[in-house]
Amino acid sequence: MKYDICSLGNAIVDITFQIETEFQEKLISKGISPRSMTLIDSEDQDSLLNDLKEFSKEESFMACGGSATNTIIAASNFGSNCYYSCRVSDDEFGNFYLKDLLDNKISFDTIPSKSDLPTGRCVVMVTPDAERTMCTNLGISGEVSQDFINEDSIKNSTFLYLEGYLVTAEKALEAAIKSADIAQKNEVKIAISLSDPNIASIFKNQFLEILKRKCNLIFCNELEAMSFTETKNLKQSIERLRVFSEQGLITTGQKGCIAWNQKEALEIPTSKVEAIDSNGAGDMFAGAVLNAICDGKTLNQSAKFGCFAASEKVKKSGPRVESGQYKKIKEDFYT
Repeated sequence: MKYDICSLGNAIVDITFQIETEFQEKLISKGISPRSMTLIDSEDQDSLLNDLKEFSKEESFMACGGSATNTIIAASNFGSNCYYSCRVSDDEFGNFYLKDLLDNKISFDTIPSKSDLPTGRCVVMVTPDAERTMCTNLGISGEVSQDFINEDSIKNSTFLYLEGYLVTAEKALEAAIKSADIAQKNEVKIAISLSDPNIASIFKNQFLEILKRKCNLIFCNELEAMSFTETKNLKQSIERLRVFSEQGLITTGQKGCIAWNQKEALEIPTSKVEAIDSNGAGDMFAGAVLNAICDGKTLNQSAKFGCFAASEKVKKSGPRVESGQYKKIKEDFYT
């Protein structure tokens, strides 16, 4: 089968809480940086969940998440044919996750594993200003390896999309590198997300192992761009990123994004909206962009669609919008 996008990523179930800004002090006391993603073990995650159940004023809700997952689901609902490689355990969260992939018409061949490691979970805490703090326990998703790569799906895709979180685990990094090698050998375009400022900084050398394959498209936000390139402004960041990719997109929050290639960088504005939850906005942006590029649109045209789609996402709580909304978002943008 021919795919528009094949992806490899962490299978994570998001558990989202609305919190007050004051709760961030408790997070800092636990060594958790607000407005970023922190990897924690299962005991610390359970302790955090207990605190949240006590302090949160609203009920939490659960959704199939993970950065690449959200991106692929967005692209699929916008009309792209997608394949996803991941790993889950044979538990409540793993079965919930795979059912969600099926419901969103994502192709996969993942079989739930019998393991002491649970399916990955991410505790997402959203403050009134719509900013999110994430605490992730990768569980068995951190064990995704070269054995879980479907080589034929990569060969028969237009894009291979890799989430940056893969660099945090040795086996997952090896799988990402092998996937990139397969893509490069078969002239499949490679797109990668830097995913998180802390990840982009701490795991820079691991990123470089993938990026030296020469990517076609890099996704990141302002902090990720400057963190990875060790620069103080975006102009310098773009100059350094050009070494690793033909082109890229840097999201700039409510301002929109910057689309750059080897010759120029163009600021693309977005509509101002009342943001409720920024979790998943970058993933929605990437999914819309990849869908538009696969539909034959230019990078700048695709970036405009990405900005519009992300602005619709932040109006809703959770990592994604409801399945039926994607079609309307696309219709509203193109009409």
